Amino acid sequence: MANDIPEDIAEKAAIMREFGRLRAAGEPVPTELQAKHVNATNDRYATGPEPGERIPDFSLPDQEGRQRSVANLTGPNGLLLVFHRSADW
Repeated sequence: MANDIPEDIAEKAAIMREFGRLRAAGEPVPTELQAKHVNATNDRYATGPEPGERIPDFSLPDQEGRQRSVANLTGPNGLLLVFHRSADW
């Protein structure tokens, strides 16, 4: 089933490799493989608040060391904030 999270690391790796292969080739990724990839990547981690749910105000340093808070980044239309635990760019 597409919503199951694979327990086996080799199975997770195979899902991620196939997803990467299709993306690199510019081929469409089937919906079921997309769901498997998301589940294998998230690996039981929560993906964030529910839509419309407010987050607590917090601050973190930016790439130049300046403290940035949710309050000072939020504009008139809100704020899109994305966290990814493997951000290695």
